[in-house]
Amino acid sequence: MDTYLCNYCFTIHMKKKPQKIKKGGARIKTKKRRASRKLKFKAFKKKTNKIVKKTRMIKSKKKIKRTKRVVKKPRKIIKKTPKRKTKKTKKAMRKSRPLSGSRPRSGKSRKSGKAKTLKPRVYIGKGLLEQLFESQSKVKVLKFFFRNFQDVFTLKQIFRRLRTNFSLVRREIGKLEKLGLIKQKRIWLTFERKRGGVGKEQKTVYYINTGFDFFNELKNLILKSTISSKEELINNVKKIGNIKILTLAGIFTGDETAKADILIVGDKINSRKMNTFLKDLEAEVGKELNCSVMSTREFNYRYDMYDRFVRDLITGKSEILINRINLW
Repeated sequence: MDTYLCNYCFTIHMKKKPQKIKKGGARIKTKKRRASRKLKFKAFKKKTNKIVKKTRMIKSKKKIKRTKRVVKKPRKIIKKTPKRKTKKTKKAMRKSRPLSGSRPRSGKSRKSGKAKTLKPRVYIGKGLLEQLFESQSKVKVLKFFFRNFQDVFTLKQIFRRLRTNFSLVRREIGKLEKLGLIKQKRIWLTFERKRGGVGKEQKTVYYINTGFDFFNELKNLILKSTISSKEELINNVKKIGNIKILTLAGIFTGDETAKADILIVGDKINSRKMNTFLKDLEAEVGKELNCSVMSTREFNYRYDMYDRFVRDLITGKSEILINRINLW
C-alpha cells in the first residue's frame, strides 16, 4: 500500500493499488469448456469405433465361408481303338438284302426298316358349332345367357353369378362376341349411394343376340342339360347334414308350373354349407333357384295334413334322388 501527504489538511492518506483487469475473461472460460468437451468427445468416439470394429469383424466372420480348394485332376486321354470288321452271318446277310424283284416301300426307311406313321390331314375347318363348345366355362356362360336371354348384365354381375375365374369368363365372352352370339352396349344404370340417394353411371352391358342363326337350336340343346352328374350332386348334399329326401323339379325336369326347383328334407343342416351348395348349383344351372328346406318333423306334419305344396312336389313331374322316409 502507498501513502501520501495532503497539502491542505496535512494528513497521511493510504493509496490502494489499482487492480489489474483481465481482458477477455469470459472468452477464456468458454475456450476451456470447449477444449474439455472435445477431449470427452474424442474419448467417446474411440470407444464407439472399437465397438463398431468388433461388430463388423463378427459379421464378416459369419459371412465368410471356408471353401475348400478344388484341384482339377488332369483328364485321361483315351485313345479310340478302330473297330474290327466282323464277318456277317448268313441270317444278318439275308435281313440286309432286299428281296429279289422287289423295291423298298416309300413308307419304309432303308436303315431301320420300320414304316413311318403319317397323320391324316384335316381339310374341314372349325365351324360355329365346333368353336362354341370348347371348355366348361364357356358352357356355363352359354347356360347363363340362354336362361336369362331377356335380361342385361355387367361383367361383375356375370362373374358373381358364375363363381369362376374372372379372366376365363372375360375371354369366353370375347370369343362369343366375335361369333355374334353375344353383344354389348353402353347404358345408364342407377345405383344406391352409401350416404343415401340414387346415382347414375354409364357402363358396358352384355346380352344375348336373339337374331343369331342357331339361336333356337342352341337354346333347346343347352336348356336340356342342367347338371353334369347327379351322383356328385347327391354326394355334395349329404355333406350338408342328415338328409332324408332330395327331389328335383321345375328347371331340372322342365316343369314351369312347379313352385320350387329343389326340395331338401333333413336334420342338423349346416346353413353355411347349404348356402355354398346352392350358389354352386345356381352357377352350374345358370339361374337363381327356388329351394325349400324342411325338417323331417315339419315334412311329416305337412304330408299328413295333405299340404298341396308338398304333395305337388312329390307326386308331380319330379325326380326323387334320395328317399329314406319310405313314403310309398
